[in-house]
Amino acid sequence: MREKTAKRPMPSWATLTRTSLVVGAVIVGALLLWQLSNVLLLFFGAIVVAVILRSGAKALEDNTPVKAPWSLILSILAIAALMGGFFFLLGTQIASEASSLVQRLPEMIASLGERIGVDDLYERLTERATQFAGRGDVASEVAGYTSVLVGALTNFVLVLVAGIYLAARPRQYRRGILKLVPPRLRDNTSDTFENAGRALRLWLLGQLVSMAIVGALITLGLYLIGMPSALALGLLAGLSEFVPIVGPILSAVPALLLALSEGGNMIFWVIGLYVAVQQIESNVVMPLVQRETVDLPPVLTLFALLAFGVLFGPLGVLLGTPLTVILYVVVNQLYLRDTLQEDVDIPGSK
Repeated sequence: MREKTAKRPMPSWATLTRTSLVVGAVIVGALLLWQLSNVLLLFFGAIVVAVILRSGAKALEDNTPVKAPWSLILSILAIAALMGGFFFLLGTQIASEASSLVQRLPEMIASLGERIGVDDLYERLTERATQFAGRGDVASEVAGYTSVLVGALTNFVLVLVAGIYLAARPRQYRRGILKLVPPRLRDNTSDTFENAGRALRLWLLGQLVSMAIVGALITLGLYLIGMPSALALGLLAGLSEFVPIVGPILSAVPALLLALSEGGNMIFWVIGLYVAVQQIESNVVMPLVQRETVDLPPVLTLFALLAFGVLFGPLGVLLGTPLTVILYVVVNQLYLRDTLQEDVDIPGSK
């Protein structure tokens, strides 16, 4: 006779209830994290600020008798003095050149219209802007833009203050996060935190070097070919290097528009300059820098920026690359090395 298959016992109501609660909690948690995505991005921005401040403090502790908390205080003061001194010496010229760029905007747009065969491009854009403003109360539109600006400044101050607090007591906050991790995973998680923080610090150092070199080369090149507003355009090019691939392309747009308004062969000189500087940055500067920092695959960087931009908007693009650095370390260490047992290099590991 054929043996009867033993029936599996039906799960109890307690098991079903517990499973439903766990699934519901996971779904609610995921939705809550999505709603708080901007807050989490601001928190990550504070972490980036803290890493910068702690890097300066560590350099002081390693090379001078100064120890914490004075090393952090001196690091903050040094960075503030460096930025303040730069804008004190060059702020007036940068403001003047930026104002000149804004004033020449109609001429630049008109010149672009002539090149593409639209003679009244500026007038059309002005008309569209007027129609847009006329759809509602102009005062409310201005108030809306003002609230956006105030919100951005508030977020900036919040990130700075939170970054200082994080830099002051990093071990305390890390211990608090590790308490949420099961005891058997804490050592590996702590090691991952260490490697991710070190990788982020090295990436920031590499970007600062790249930003300084690109900004200086663009400024010098624009001066040599006789372009106006060279310092403002060079500063914009240097700052845009913080966002790889996308930033350099966007920073070239104002220079190209201004070159069009200058006429002659200036547009070709500007294109050649930006292409040459990017070639130097990609083939000379970054290979040397990445020997000591983090080498992210360019395709990974590009699609990570695209994904974070689609999900979180401009803030996602701004913080997309440092977020990718952290995720790159986590995937390499926790998944490829520890789970799949692959022999991979962990960025930031000693």
